[in-house]
Amino acid sequence: MPKNSRFLSGISGLVLAAGSLLGSASVASPQRSEQIKSCFDHAHTYYKESGAYFSGVGKTTSDCANINIKPKTTRDVKVCFYPKNENSYCQDHYTTARANEWTSIAFDVLDGSEFSFLFRSDAQSDGWWAA
Repeated sequence: MPKNSRFLSGISGLVLAAGSLLGSASVASPQRSEQIKSCFDHAHTYYKESGAYFSGVGKTTSDCANINIKPKTTRDVKVCFYPKNENSYCQDHYTTARANEWTSIAFDVLDGSEFSFLFRSDAQSDGWWAA
């Protein structure tokens, strides 16, 4: 085989390999969007009164891998966890959750974990959460 033929053969092999990798990535994308849709299909409402910093306690499910919030107004929020047989604890940093947008606050949380949202402001807040 001449040098140019081997070179072109090698290039076409790389193109085919890249194409199959890209093809497999695009197959996974619709599945991921279905998981996200399923998570938000099971959203709950929350209401935090003026003067309070914490929301009520929620519990994670197998519907979502993350703890997500969608406030009606932009809020800085973090998650506090209440593990069984251990001390409760909160995340170190607040995350800004934009009004009417889903924001993931905690990631890869175990199913059945009890949690609440801790807001930086004591202003009234309401919206949705999914976990």
